[in-house]
Amino acid sequence: MAILVKTFPKKEQYALADDLVRAARSVPANISEGWGRLFPKEKIVFYNIANGSIEECSNHLTEAYNNRYIDEVKYTLYQKKAHVIAVKITNLITSTRKRIKSSAAQRRVSKERSL
Repeated sequence: MAILVKTFPKKEQYALADDLVRAARSVPANISEGWGRLFPKEKIVFYNIANGSIEECSNHLTEAYNNRYIDEVKYTLYQKKAHVIAVKITNLITSTRKRIKSSAAQRRVSKERSL
């Protein structure tokens, strides 16, 4: 994104360009922070924030395209990349939720056996 926004007009340097770069940087930062958390429910909080940030990127790309700061080819390319990332984050959230459910089921079975 940092390379893409260099083509934006100077008036957008501290507005849309800055917002787009910040949102893009937020995605891996929140995934990393979530990955480092001990409890799965905490992880999901950060993965959801990352998912919101990639959606924010998508919105900023649309705004850049609508204002003719980027052409349709670049817009389509970056939107496809954003979509792939969003799907991967959603899959990460889903698998983490499954681990939570699996752990809860294992604890129930273990508790029932001890009775």
